[in-house]
Amino acid sequence: MPTKITDWLLACKRKRVTLDELQQASMPMSYADFRQLLEKLQSDDILTPIKAASTDHSGLARKYTLHRGPLLAPTAQKIAQEALATGLSGEINLSWYQQQPYAIWQRDQQAIAQLSRYLQKHTDTITPASLQQRSYDIFGDEKYLLQAADFLTHLGLTPARLGIVPESDPLMFATRPFTGQDTLYHHLIVENKAPWQAMLPHLPATPFTTLILGYGWKICAGLAQLPQQCGLPDARHCIWYFGDLDWEGLRIFTTLQEQSPLPVRLAVPFYTAFWQHPAAHGKTNQQPAPECLESLRPQLPAELLARIAALLKNGQYYPQEALTPAELLACAKETIHGTGEF
Repeated sequence: MPTKITDWLLACKRKRVTLDELQQASMPMSYADFRQLLEKLQSDDILTPIKAASTDHSGLARKYTLHRGPLLAPTAQKIAQEALATGLSGEINLSWYQQQPYAIWQRDQQAIAQLSRYLQKHTDTITPASLQQRSYDIFGDEKYLLQAADFLTHLGLTPARLGIVPESDPLMFATRPFTGQDTLYHHLIVENKAPWQAMLPHLPATPFTTLILGYGWKICAGLAQLPQQCGLPDARHCIWYFGDLDWEGLRIFTTLQEQSPLPVRLAVPFYTAFWQHPAAHGKTNQQPAPECLESLRPQLPAELLARIAALLKNGQYYPQEALTPAELLACAKETIHGTGEF
């Protein structure tokens, strides 16, 4: 049976289909071949003509009742065989995939294998983590579980099984300044929620007065009011930025530098620490912005700038979630030292 019509019938959630829909789904098949196909579908008990409906010029019914069961059996068996050959974890339930077009299984098969390896490696208690952090741990993509919201549900798994703990949105508000800084106050912008949460308990151990959640481009609008919000409108302030090492993150940093009335610097130790980890692949929809690399030149060693340029040219990137909580804290402590301003 042609794959095209099989996939269409599997994807169809209605119990009744029309002759016109079936013919459209079978294009560019000739009418003679289409008629033979319908006869085969009827003999296999996949389609049942609705007697009350009219017929076309050759006697084909204009409407049919669709029975998806016979269609599902070969796909379900094939998926079960492939899962067995791959050695998937017994915790993974493939029932949902066995009721979908085979193309859906093919699309998610690699991710399912990655998840299976993680489950088999962590059979006991898993260290708690945010959704983004755990997504990066499993798939090398911190946004995978955000974008594939039903992925775990389809596999019969709960976030708790993966140690994912719910997180409320942090309060994006300035903190009361700490004592010990008389003339210059330092503030750290962290672009994403997961590393922000990881660093929050350790803020007193860092040289920063505030830890600011950037949330991508949102930070560009409100940074100017920081001195007033933290109760130090007349003091000197220095902003340090840490974002994803991708084109978008560099654009945000460049825009902050251009628009902010406060000095904005790159938190270099975080970007240096990335190279201790394998780079991620993806974000192919981002447009290159080589001009942003020029804005980094005064702040980065030439060797590191060259490595960043090569990384982005190769379609790779580093999300903030690549760094562990311990690495985040170490980088925060190192950021200001050596600048002569702390």
